[in-house]
Amino acid sequence: MFVHIPKAAGTSMRHMLSASLPTATKIFEYGADTATLIGAQRATVDARDGRATAGTVSGDIIDAFASDLQTPEKIAALRAEAPRAQRFLVSSQNPIRHWIGAFHPASVVTFLRDPVERVASNYRMHVRQKRFTGSFAEFYESRDQINVQCRQLSGLDLRHLGFVGLFEFMPDMVRALSRHLGVELRMRHDNGAGRSPRPTIDQATRTRILALNEDDLCLYNHVKANLDYFTDHRGRGPDISSRLARGKVYRTGDGSLRGWALAHDPSQLATIEVRVGGHAVQRCYADQFLPWLKKVTPHGVGGFEVSLPAGLAGKGPVRVMIVGTEKDLEGSPLSV
Repeated sequence: MFVHIPKAAGTSMRHMLSASLPTATKIFEYGADTATLIGAQRATVDARDGRATAGTVSGDIIDAFASDLQTPEKIAALRAEAPRAQRFLVSSQNPIRHWIGAFHPASVVTFLRDPVERVASNYRMHVRQKRFTGSFAEFYESRDQINVQCRQLSGLDLRHLGFVGLFEFMPDMVRALSRHLGVELRMRHDNGAGRSPRPTIDQATRTRILALNEDDLCLYNHVKANLDYFTDHRGRGPDISSRLARGKVYRTGDGSLRGWALAHDPSQLATIEVRVGGHAVQRCYADQFLPWLKKVTPHGVGGFEVSLPAGLAGKGPVRVMIVGTEKDLEGSPLSV
C-alpha cells in the first residue's frame, strides 16, 4: 500500500496506519522525523542496494532517505525478496508519480486539504521546523506553495486510486479508510505545527490564496462533490470483461488456495470469490506482489492467497473466480 498524505495530516495518519499494520514493512520518506514515529518498533535495517532480506524487513521501519530505497525499482526488488503475503506500507509527501511504478494504483491512499488551510498549516510548519522568517504573504505567494496538491497528483487519473479522502472530514474519513483497508484505525491527532501561531487570514487574504490555488480548489471541490465514490473504490463494482479477465489457482500443501488474477481494467484490483455448492465462502483481493507479474503488468500486483473454512468436505467442488465474471480461473473447480 502506498500512502500519500498532506503534511498537516502526516504524523497522525502514519501513526494510525503503523499501529494497525504492526507486521507490515514500513518505508517512510520523511527524513529526520522518521526516527520518532513509533520508537518501540524502530529498528536498524541495512537496506543499501536493496539487499534487505525477508528475515530482516518484517515489521521494520525503514527511512527511505537514509537507505537506498528511493526508486520504484528498489522497492520492487525488496518486495521480491519478502514472503509473498508480506504487507508493505510506504508513506511519502513527494509526487505520487515518483513511486507509482512499484504499486498497483488501487493500493494508493491519498488525502487532500482545503487550499487555504493547507497553506496556513504548511506556513506554521515552515516557521517551526525550517526557521522560515518571511511574512505569511511572502510564503503563500511563493511558487512552490501554489497548487501543490495538483502538482503532486499530476499525470494520474484519480478514478484509478484506491482512496482519495479529505482532511476536513475527519473522523468520518478514518472510518471510511478502515472499511477500505479492512483494519480498525484509531483516530488520533498529532499537531505537527506545534505552538507556531496561526497566521491571520482575512477575507482579502483568503480570496488571494484561493485565486493563486485555483487548480487545487477545483480538485478539492471535485473530490468533495464525489466523496462517496473516492472513498469506496474497492467497494464499487468494477466493469470487468469475462473474456479479458484472467488468472490461475491451485491448492497448496497446507490446504489453502493460492494464485493470481488480473482484472480487465488494469487500474482495478481483481476481487476473488471462492464458492462451494453455489455459495460464496471467502472473498479476497488479488493484491499481492509477484515478481514475475512485472512481465505482464507494470505494478506486478495480482497474487492472492486464501484459507478455506473448515467443514467443506462433501459439499461439492470449490470454484474460484473473479467477481463479476462468473468465469472460473484456470485450475478451478478444485476438489475439497
